[in-house]
Amino acid sequence: GKIDWEALLNTLKKNGRLVLLGFPDVALNSTNLVARQLSITGSFLGNRATMREMLSFAQAHGIVPKVELIPMTEVNEAIRRVKENKARYRIVLFNDTADTGA
Repeated sequence: GKIDWEALLNTLKKNGRLVLLGFPDVALNSTNLVARQLSITGSFLGNRATMREMLSFAQAHGIVPKVELIPMTEVNEAIRRVKENKARYRIVLFNDTADTGA
């Protein structure tokens, strides 16, 4: 489905940061960014063909990231663990309340 970027930005506190992967098309009101001192950053991993090739290679060779998956409902606990240097690997939050359409 289509992402409501304004609603997503409204979940950030002042000086918050939104991290994008793969550079989706984003339409939003820049006034919200400036007034609340929000930032948007991202990781450009290449075009879709390059990403598919990379993921196929990783799958074929059993390469998996070392991450801790934590539900978004436990975001405060995840933040506490990062601040206290208790995260063993990178923490990845997932939306455990989203309607996946399944």
